[in-house]
Amino acid sequence: MLRRWTFAQRVGAGLSVCLLAGLILLATLVSAARTMAVEGQPWPHQVSDLLAGLLGLGALAALGMVLRNALGPMHAERLQSEQRLHLFMDGVSDYALCFLEPDGTVSCWSTGAERLTGWESSDIVGQGVECLHVPDAVLHGLPASYRERAARERRLQSEGWRMRKDGSRFWAETLLTALYTESGTLQGFAEVTRDITERKRTERMQALLAEAGRVLQPQAGAEALGAALTRLCVPEVADACVLYLPDEHGLVRPGAVACADAATQTRLWEPLLRRPSSDEPGPARVVHTGRAERFAEVDPDRLPPSVSDSTYAELWRALGVRSALSVPLVVDNRVLGALCLLSTRPHRHYGAVDQAFLEELSARAALALDNARLMAATQNALELIGVAAHDLGTPLSSLQLRLRRVRLQCAPPHGDDARLREGLLLAEDETKRLGRLVHNLLDLSRLSGGRMVLETQPMDLAELAHEVVARHEDQAAAAGCPVTVHARGEARGRWDRQRLDRVLTNLVSNALKFGGGKPVEVRVEQDAHRARLIVRDHGTGIPLEAQQRLFTRFERVTTDTRTPGFGLGLYIVRQLVEAHGGAIRVHSRQDEGAEFTVELPFTPESGVAVASSIRA
Repeated sequence: MLRRWTFAQRVGAGLSVCLLAGLILLATLVSAARTMAVEGQPWPHQVSDLLAGLLGLGALAALGMVLRNALGPMHAERLQSEQRLHLFMDGVSDYALCFLEPDGTVSCWSTGAERLTGWESSDIVGQGVECLHVPDAVLHGLPASYRERAARERRLQSEGWRMRKDGSRFWAETLLTALYTESGTLQGFAEVTRDITERKRTERMQALLAEAGRVLQPQAGAEALGAALTRLCVPEVADACVLYLPDEHGLVRPGAVACADAATQTRLWEPLLRRPSSDEPGPARVVHTGRAERFAEVDPDRLPPSVSDSTYAELWRALGVRSALSVPLVVDNRVLGALCLLSTRPHRHYGAVDQAFLEELSARAALALDNARLMAATQNALELIGVAAHDLGTPLSSLQLRLRRVRLQCAPPHGDDARLREGLLLAEDETKRLGRLVHNLLDLSRLSGGRMVLETQPMDLAELAHEVVARHEDQAAAAGCPVTVHARGEARGRWDRQRLDRVLTNLVSNALKFGGGKPVEVRVEQDAHRARLIVRDHGTGIPLEAQQRLFTRFERVTTDTRTPGFGLGLYIVRQLVEAHGGAIRVHSRQDEGAEFTVELPFTPESGVAVASSIRA
């Protein structure tokens, strides 16, 4: 028991003992003197006793003075140290400082601890520290295990939920330090606690935004995006999350729902399917006004008057909502919907920080939803282009064959009908160009939709080169560009013949178009691993800065408006070559012509769908 006394108490006890002993000796001397005076005993017999008593009294007085003079400065220093400690504990307001006995009983409580937890020193001193921990932690014995680890490791840093006097929770960072005497005896613990709820919430929100960037991809589609958005918020920042979207009539309907409790989610659909009016508080009004609404603290038994009679209140009653936050999904001043977070936990209330975070999340979600809408519209347009190109292909082929037959049978090479032959030849060339455009659009549609399948088969690239060049004899003659094929033997492999025909046709056609009346060369080469198709012209060439964008969509490097084209040919060529696992490159200098090289592996994968996407 004595070890629990303070230093001042011990000094006071020593001085009290000395004073008591002196009083006893003084009383004894007075009693002896009185006895001598009353009984008349001779003085010589009592002189020695009196002298001994006076000597003892003097010794006690001297001892008291020595104790007072020797221990006085130490006592003052101890009082000053204790005063400094109390001033320090009272001055630190951002941290909760307390001292614990080895069994976890609170022995000292700072002003900062009172401010942080709501417990006053008179309420908490003498009680167990378990009252500061949440019930689940106490049930699992975490406070005792923390003290055991701190006693073993001398200090322990931990994070977790803590309780305030009013029952609210906060996320705390705690440093628990074991206090030992010089002899190694455990005296207790010093605990330093601070509230890091906002910091933890900020970190969690940043992680959630990073996860949103990964999950909210427009390629997934609007429906999948809505489901991913609501799942992202539950249970991280909400116990239930509803995405509301307006329909074609302007009525707000739930587009996606996520709930932490599956049983509770089934009870949500009845109030969710009711159509709220735009003047009622909640997501419907948020969609129509474009302004967020926040209900920081809600009493489930007494809803706010503005909400109690609305359709939104039925949802709150079904869940037992304690806090709600709804923000609009806005992009380019257009409101695409509203995201509603609902909390049923007493310790989770939505504040200004949560609203700012959710507005940032909703802005990203709105952009992803709008991009998904645009991609869906683009995909529909590409599908329409693909259907139209497919339907145009057959009559164009038939028209081209009929024009060729008429030109060969009905128009002699010389005579009055020369103009007719020239006109038929021009018409045939135009149908060929239109046919290439139709095929390019069809390939573009398939590539964009990820529906292209390579139909590979054994074939010879040298044979294909001769065949393509033979088809362009008339065009080459009209352009004044003789075309030669250089191939050493066969270059056999397994490729999609129709797609490589399209590749070589586009390259030869471009070489004749920009060849400037000079020869065009087509070479077929191979080594142990790859085959190469090389098309070279000797025309004006391609500027270096234009070569960087040559294979992009709708890009034309010529400034001659008389040269027809939409800038799709080389883009389709690159897509088809890369679909085979190959590559295409260009080498050109101004006024020295251009050389296109296509490299193809000998053993590409066959029959594999190519889910290529449009690349700018």
